[in-house]
Amino acid sequence: MTPHGVVVVLGAVALLAAGSWAVLHGGRGDHGDGLRHVRLPSPQRSIPRLVVFIVAIVAWSILVARDWAEAAGALKAVLALILERAGLGASTASSYLVHTNPLLLLLEDGSLSSFVIARRHSVRSLVVSVGVLAVVLIGGPLVVGAAEVMASWFGAPSVVVFYLAELASLAAGFVGLLALIFLSSALPRRYAARVGLRPLASALLLIGVFVLILIGAGALARGIGGSLSAVSPPDGLLVFLALPALIMAVSVVLLLVRPKDRPGVGDPTEPIDVIMPAFNEEAGIGAALAALDAAAAAYPGRVRVLVADDGSHDRTLEVIEMAAQTARAAEIVAVGGPHGGKAVALNRALEAASTRIVVRVDADILVDANCLRPLPDWFANPAIGCIGAFDLPNMALPAWYTRGRLFECLMTFGFSRLAFERVDANNVPGTYMAFRRAEALALGGFVEGMNGEDSDLTFNLGKLGLRSVIDPRIVIYEDVPQTLGAFLEQRTRWSRASFHIGARHLPWRARELHPRLIIQLRFLFNKLTSMIRPITYISSAVFFLLIPRVAGSPLRTLVLLAFTLAPQLLLLIGVALYWGFWRELRHLWVWVPFTMVRKLGLLSGILSLPPLGAAVDPERRVEAMADANAR
Repeated sequence: MTPHGVVVVLGAVALLAAGSWAVLHGGRGDHGDGLRHVRLPSPQRSIPRLVVFIVAIVAWSILVARDWAEAAGALKAVLALILERAGLGASTASSYLVHTNPLLLLLEDGSLSSFVIARRHSVRSLVVSVGVLAVVLIGGPLVVGAAEVMASWFGAPSVVVFYLAELASLAAGFVGLLALIFLSSALPRRYAARVGLRPLASALLLIGVFVLILIGAGALARGIGGSLSAVSPPDGLLVFLALPALIMAVSVVLLLVRPKDRPGVGDPTEPIDVIMPAFNEEAGIGAALAALDAAAAAYPGRVRVLVADDGSHDRTLEVIEMAAQTARAAEIVAVGGPHGGKAVALNRALEAASTRIVVRVDADILVDANCLRPLPDWFANPAIGCIGAFDLPNMALPAWYTRGRLFECLMTFGFSRLAFERVDANNVPGTYMAFRRAEALALGGFVEGMNGEDSDLTFNLGKLGLRSVIDPRIVIYEDVPQTLGAFLEQRTRWSRASFHIGARHLPWRARELHPRLIIQLRFLFNKLTSMIRPITYISSAVFFLLIPRVAGSPLRTLVLLAFTLAPQLLLLIGVALYWGFWRELRHLWVWVPFTMVRKLGLLSGILSLPPLGAAVDPERRVEAMADANAR
């Protein structure tokens, strides 16, 4: 253990700690109150910037592919210098570098550089972005070198260095990308309320499991592609494709090992209020209210539906009044107000509600007749704070996006959310959300002025120690965008919401660690891989076209790629069979293009974040966020 080695390790730790502090410190550019009101600049139009981002990736891939030997050699020379300066002998450093894949660092550098090029900047955000990018470009090799130096201190075999270097590369890229976004973007400030959280053990265990998943992904990629060159692009590609498969494996274990929360015995006639935001919903709100009326008829207690009209300028109010006159069981009441956004409308309805149990339902949702009956029993369990439904798409909608969304819903609500609720790491979407009214009001209600007000309430309830669950007996049918533009716009909002929620709720202190908050790290990590995974495809294609000797056999790589994806597809087929959707498996081909378009939406959401220092125009902000929050 040489002094120079200690300096290298401490320098890498300091860089990661500084980046983590920048992320966990919360959002910037928010002029709200840190509780219920968020005031941000308007979201930016992102589709043209998405095109710029992809063009930048292609250009970067061509440049790296044309000079691959020089690029890989230069990066390894930097690593060799770090290792030798840290006290490792030339032979030890050389044996370690044989097992070091420079591709991941190059992919991450390309991701961050393309992001800086493509996004809209203010002067302030440009200066911050260039500074952070420079630190990441310098710090990435330092972090990888530090991992290899630490391996030498413990006498680790050289092959182990592969896994440590992969993990260090992922850590540097993950922290670097999030620091770049959080430091240069206008994001909500941290949630200001002080509430108590539950013990840390399960959260720390979840972090440990996630780190093991990252290491396992490297091991799986190494095992599958062991005969490939250590500098081959497919090697890096397999690392990112192995991650989802291993996360699914952990989910299976959770489902098999951890018991599910159980309802208690409640009053089956307890009254329930349903709140529904509505803005220009004349086309579908009549059917949504009719479905709720049928659910009220099947429920023994009183059901009141409070429809918060958000200043609609079509026939929405007229349709609500007609539904109120024809309803058989539900009391339907319109709660009017000026146009202010979905969360503003929800808060108007929430404040008009009076029952202990409140159900939020969107205006484009068709609920099953059984959607209310299980609720009194669930809320008889004092540990339960939020109930979600089994979301399914409205299969009457003809576009192929509907089939893709079906498979996504099966994997999400029929599998992964059921698994993560076993460790209280679940998130309930606002399409259907039943919760305790008094606790929601005490937490400030729905946050206004940002995307993700449903997730925000779920996390806030978790901070009170209340658990959230998905009840598969409660089935709803949601609207699915039927055009590419509408689909990308929806996924842009959802992606932007992840960063809004991350800025509000990532745990800043040890006592804030909680599985439901830790799971946000996984969501944000998905954004990182969503940014890098398209680059791996593009880079691999460029490598095959320009330098096939380095890339290896295209046929062999396709076989390895199929082997990596096979567990995910097999699990998807198994979930579809379990829930009785075997007939829909003939449409399984849509999963690949659906996933690709979904990834474009995720990238678009990152690029849509307004830059730090952008002006906040209150009037434009209200209109823009209201439209952005509308479904």
